[in-house]
Amino acid sequence: MKLTVSYLRISETKVITKRIIHYENTNFLGRLHGGDMLSFLVDTGMIASMRVARGLAVIASLDDVVFKKPIMLGDIIDIEAEVDYVGNTSMEVSMRALKGNETLVEATGTYVKVDEFLRPTIIENKIVPETEEEFDKFNKALHRRQEKAESIKDRIKKRYDTSDPTVGLRYRSESTYFITPEMTYDGKIISAGKLLKLMDDIGGALCLSYINYENYNPENGAVVTVSVNSTSFYTPIRLSDIIKIRAGISYVGSTSFEVILNVIRLDTKNFVEEHVTTAYFNYVRIDKNGKPAKVKEYQPLTEEEKKAYMEALERRKKFIKM
Repeated sequence: MKLTVSYLRISETKVITKRIIHYENTNFLGRLHGGDMLSFLVDTGMIASMRVARGLAVIASLDDVVFKKPIMLGDIIDIEAEVDYVGNTSMEVSMRALKGNETLVEATGTYVKVDEFLRPTIIENKIVPETEEEFDKFNKALHRRQEKAESIKDRIKKRYDTSDPTVGLRYRSESTYFITPEMTYDGKIISAGKLLKLMDDIGGALCLSYINYENYNPENGAVVTVSVNSTSFYTPIRLSDIIKIRAGISYVGSTSFEVILNVIRLDTKNFVEEHVTTAYFNYVRIDKNGKPAKVKEYQPLTEEEKKAYMEALERRKKFIKM
């Protein structure tokens, strides 16, 4: 069958969703949960990519996400997403959250067009930049794509690597979920936003446990998400799957944490386990006034903790340069 190719400017792919921050989206200080923000971003990115793909598109990777400013209860924000580059079956998408003209959060990611069997399929639309600004976005997206090419070469191997990266860490936790229809986009595959929200909640709960949140008083403060390192998704999660999210603290600074979050899916039809993703979420403890607050000193003891700690330091160096 001959494909009919259409050419679009980047500006023609833009999607805007408006959000009012409600109480259920916030912590006790009235700040938006990081997981909710991630959900807003990737869901808006999905809408933009589906419009360009003219079909179902699923997220394949989420690049580094940086939370620049807190978002508060009652804020009205715009989530913008646009497709900056289209390959054969995948798209590079940029996303941002704005309050007025101020950018609060920025992210980029890759989405893949899939058929009814969740197999990658050809995208007919292509991006043709016209303005200097669009050429800049296009070239940056192409550069991100080239950088990611090396990291995804072994994605098949990683898909079946179900080893637990949190083994040997003293501060770890895990939780198991059954995927029900309300957790999916279309009754078939899980909403990436809902998955990231679950991951963020478990990571945040582990940090709260570290600061003795169980014996809560207002002086203990809270923890907030400040960034997420590049995250690849190796296999989709389907309706009726069982997923296990494993979390472990890999780094503790004077006020901050890094948490490893590893997601494994169990296909309940054949009981085969697959690796969905391993991500690194960064949190900061804040006091009741929203200012960074000290946490108790952490010293890696086991070989696994020392290795995780050194790897976390390397990731932090990358973020400092951003």
